[in-house]
Amino acid sequence: MFRLLPLLLLIIAFTARAAAPTRGADMNYGPFLCYTVQSSHETTCKGITVSLAAGTNRAAVVFDTDTLRYATAWSGGWLDLTKTHLTTEKGELPPRVAGKVEWSNQPGPGWAKGGSWTDPRTNHIGPLPKEWAHYKGLFRHGSNTVFHYTVDGCEVFDVPGLIESEGFGFFTRTLRIAPNTRPMMLRLRDTACETLPSGAPCPSVVVLEGKDVLPRLNANQIEAAIPPHAEPLTIKFLFVDSEHGQAIPFEHLDRIHAPDLPDVIRGGPALWPQTITTTGKRSADSAAFVVDTVAIPENNPWRSWMRLTALDFFSDGRAAIATWSGDVWIVSGLDDSLQNVKWKRFAAGLFDPLGLKIVRDEIYVLERSQITRLRDLNNDGEADVYENFNNDTAVSPSYHAFAMDLQTDSAGNFYFARAGQRVEPIYPLNGGMVRVSADGSRAELIAHGLRVVNGMAIGPRDEIVCSDNQGNWIPSGRIDWIDAKQPGFYGYVPHAHGLPTNRYVPPLCWIPMAIDNSGGSQVFVTSDKWPASLKNQILHSSYGMASLLVVLWETNSGVAQGGVMKLPLKFDSGIMRPRFNPADGQLYIAGLRGWQTKVARDGALQRVRWTGKPPRMPSALHVRRNGIEITFTDPLDRVSAEDLQNWNVEQWNYLWSDKYGSDDYSVSNPAKKGRDSVEVRRIKLSSDNKSVLLEIAELKPVMQMKIKFALQSADGEKVAWEIYITINRVPAQ
Repeated sequence: MFRLLPLLLLIIAFTARAAAPTRGADMNYGPFLCYTVQSSHETTCKGITVSLAAGTNRAAVVFDTDTLRYATAWSGGWLDLTKTHLTTEKGELPPRVAGKVEWSNQPGPGWAKGGSWTDPRTNHIGPLPKEWAHYKGLFRHGSNTVFHYTVDGCEVFDVPGLIESEGFGFFTRTLRIAPNTRPMMLRLRDTACETLPSGAPCPSVVVLEGKDVLPRLNANQIEAAIPPHAEPLTIKFLFVDSEHGQAIPFEHLDRIHAPDLPDVIRGGPALWPQTITTTGKRSADSAAFVVDTVAIPENNPWRSWMRLTALDFFSDGRAAIATWSGDVWIVSGLDDSLQNVKWKRFAAGLFDPLGLKIVRDEIYVLERSQITRLRDLNNDGEADVYENFNNDTAVSPSYHAFAMDLQTDSAGNFYFARAGQRVEPIYPLNGGMVRVSADGSRAELIAHGLRVVNGMAIGPRDEIVCSDNQGNWIPSGRIDWIDAKQPGFYGYVPHAHGLPTNRYVPPLCWIPMAIDNSGGSQVFVTSDKWPASLKNQILHSSYGMASLLVVLWETNSGVAQGGVMKLPLKFDSGIMRPRFNPADGQLYIAGLRGWQTKVARDGALQRVRWTGKPPRMPSALHVRRNGIEITFTDPLDRVSAEDLQNWNVEQWNYLWSDKYGSDDYSVSNPAKKGRDSVEVRRIKLSSDNKSVLLEIAELKPVMQMKIKFALQSADGEKVAWEIYITINRVPAQ
């Protein structure tokens, strides 16, 4: 019996882990869900699925924000979320239509331009040109979803709905169109119907309200011509089919209701009024840096799966936190004790929100489909407007086509990264870093050839860094220094986008797989509540290893280089998106368990706090003509520091190729696998006992150098670290 106990425990643990992903299947996602949706006839890459219900019927429609059309409408269900990111740790499929398809619209523009339906988009991907049609966002008014866009400059509000008659649900569509001096043409639905069984014409779409608006059949498509109108125009459409055409609910047409526009733009009733309180755990001040844990509301009324992906802070110290399943929560009470932390659900239904930035106390969220600005119009603690700040990027249906992190520079421009791995090169803003202008009007690629950049950071002088993950054309993990003024190629050949691929911009530093198998994000140390000796250095979060690394960096004649060392801290989940809280000056990190992480918890919110104790650690690194200089936060014992026996240095290179990753290769013999020992001739400690110079003969550029040491501080404490550095340039002087 006792011999079987370990096996039994393993089975229980495996069963619990396997069962956990089903939590997303019964989650309440709110009235809509932004996601790629697959139906029997097409895949809508930028879809918003609106849940509709009338009586006993359940139905849904998918609105395509790229083309401003309703792609699919179905009854009898919602979405099949199995094998998606929403219910598993590594989804491989998009959500699928789960129900009977009632009608659809073929891919292409939902509104004509000058009478033409010809799709002007390259490869038929991405949004329509703004002068043709432009999605501006949506209003959530209670359980109603109101789409807001312009067509040829004319403002439109568009509300899908459902009414019931004789046990059958009829889809409705209500449009409110601003005055327009030009005629408009709207695509309503595809149809193969010509007559009813009785022989009467098939009323595929009935106009219930809208003067002089008449549907017409054009090549198996129902269109509606909308004449010029000097006053705002309201149009109501009812969708029927041959099976239920004789049950048109004319006696119930007063049930077709869309919220009044003045009410919509003032904000609607709240859906999630509850506030959840949790208690955190503050660690003892046993070391220079400790990890405090904020309990997250895993058991909540909406069964929301709390897999945290991004966070940022308001000016008063409250946090906005996104989850992989599409929520944004407002968190308050993040004080020193963490004894009364309050969580309020602010938004839901977002598309893989993996980046979040607060600008002037407004929340901007990076979805896979767009940057969304969330606005609470009536101050009830919930977002009423999901505004499209920028949606220039095209969305690939690949499960791996993430958009990640969100940062701003001193001019207010936004930055994020889009994955290149498993994404076709025809997607022009993928596989690199995207900059969006401060007003959201345009997007451009400022770095090419990035494989999977999970996170990035922008420093106090607009320095830009990001981390890329090992794979084909990326021999090991790396932290890149991005030159925003000169778009460069960073190594991932499939997404060079026309730039020369014979060489790439070398990284600030390479990171061995054993230290970080999957990078998270970075942050510059700017807090006055952390050691002054670490000011403006970089912290790098390892998502895969759930660890925090310090990046010691320098720029040498315009070339960035440096190294990483791991802090002795433990985290509950794969960490990313580190941010300093302006209120307490400490570092907060979001935790997520997806794939490539060796952690126990699906999500976590943790704080890295400096206790005031001496860090006794390296704080700066410089490559000199004759060696490596390392500066420490605290004085060292001279005898210990200058003893060659306490130091060990080795180096190696990687092979850049289309193979996945790379072995270590000798620097002295590039054809040989392995590492080279490096002779340190002498060690000199500075007069203040804080800087050590390792004199190395014939120092040359190298992709990876490991410096390991075990010393004593001046006050007798142990000082033992490993630094992994990259040397891109050795100064002549």
